[in-house]
Amino acid sequence: MSILDKKIENYIFGDISTNELLSLAFEKKLKHFGSFITYSPKVFIPLTTLCQDSCAYCTFVKSPKDGGTYLTHEEVDAIANVGDKSGCFEALFTLGDKPEAKWSFAIEELQKLGYDSTFSYLLENAKRVNENYHLFPHINPGLMSNNEIKQYKKYSPSGGLMIETFSNKLTEKGRAHYGAKTKNVSLRLNTLQSAMDMKYPMTTGLLLGIADTKDEIVFDIFQLIETCNKNKAIQEIILQNFRAKQNTIMRNNSEIINDLFLRIIATTRIFLPGHISLQIPPNLVSDVRLFLKSGINDFGGISPKTIDWVNPDHNWPNIENLKILVEENDQKLFPRLPVYPSFIDKEWLSPGIYEKVLNSVNESGYPKKHELIQ
Repeated sequence: MSILDKKIENYIFGDISTNELLSLAFEKKLKHFGSFITYSPKVFIPLTTLCQDSCAYCTFVKSPKDGGTYLTHEEVDAIANVGDKSGCFEALFTLGDKPEAKWSFAIEELQKLGYDSTFSYLLENAKRVNENYHLFPHINPGLMSNNEIKQYKKYSPSGGLMIETFSNKLTEKGRAHYGAKTKNVSLRLNTLQSAMDMKYPMTTGLLLGIADTKDEIVFDIFQLIETCNKNKAIQEIILQNFRAKQNTIMRNNSEIINDLFLRIIATTRIFLPGHISLQIPPNLVSDVRLFLKSGINDFGGISPKTIDWVNPDHNWPNIENLKILVEENDQKLFPRLPVYPSFIDKEWLSPGIYEKVLNSVNESGYPKKHELIQ
């Protein structure tokens, strides 16, 4: 066990009090992000619910017989139009990973739409949204190659791929990723490496609670920190708490408790490179007030118009109510684009996206104007 391993284990599971740990984390958050907590006003575009994987906790993915399909251009446009008129900045494209690798039905559906792959269909939809709306596509298609990222970068300022866990033990029979070959950690790290090679800002993170032993938790946080130290394309980390869902194999699995979750968040902030944003999803926690001084500086995408298609039982918080809670904790809630200010640079953005971003932000890299999201 390395020195960093031991420090992480001691911070999460040692004798230091939770309050002291949170204080250290919040001090570092203030140093790098000040009193702001940001969020990205978004619309959620579930381009396809078909997927080649099958995870034990997922309700997003549907087989062809259960209704898995692709959105049409018209459906994508309708969602984007609503988001644009509601003052959103992000069009979150979430979809199953290359479903045509598993389902002939996916190939047939793509052919009906006039495309030969999910990649080409996603690319065209991102292009249309980017060109026709104020929205910025944020791409979450699963594993991505250098060439795919090169193409996505033309119409998108950022993408995302969750590691979820660094433990390949979860691909064993009976565990969360059995039957999900793209969840192999080496493949996912290859995508993050491709993002660094192609200079594409990325979101990644962990799904806490699917790897549940003490050693697995420490290993996950250690490997996450090591990855962030090496990979300069990572702009933000999500620490997402597992929530058990009905009609899934893991419906009776236990969820991570607040105190342990808080200690993991604080420890991650303490050892995470200072410029990287640390996010929790506000719709998945029991009381967001507990986390406002844990070291987080962001709540991720929050939609005024579309549900969380990955966690449909958990509603987004009302922005005005969330703003009040943040202010009661001596901080300010502020909207952002799906690319952070430190990545607004010609090195990281394609020429067209760079120009569009510059026209959308002030000198600090945050939106010039923002309609009140209700």
